[in-house]
Amino acid sequence: MSILKFSNVSKSFGEGIHREDVLNNIDLEVQEGEFLVLLGFSGTGKTTLINLMAGLEAPTKGSLSFKGKPITGPGPERGVIFQNYSLMPWLTVAGNVGLAVDTIFPDMSRADKAAKVEHYV
Repeated sequence: MSILKFSNVSKSFGEGIHREDVLNNIDLEVQEGEFLVLLGFSGTGKTTLINLMAGLEAPTKGSLSFKGKPITGPGPERGVIFQNYSLMPWLTVAGNVGLAVDTIFPDMSRADKAAKVEHYV
């Protein structure tokens, strides 16, 4: 079984005459332990493909799965390291990590969230 699978995935932005097709009918399977490189010129859809993998964007058409489960949004089992990261300068390190913990684990108790933040800091 593939760890990551794109089935007939397309992604467009905008509507009508302003619609821009970025990815068209992508079929991709990545096996456990396989190393994948996305290489291309600026504007060819690399970041859009990565955002789809991370669940930060939804496909316009097609489906994506991670270990056989549909990707419907961000999750703790997948992550992206951005080229240009952005921290909230008015927050402490723990505050910035806490934002991610709150987002990924919204139903976790306050004490468990604090322990998780402390673990990662």
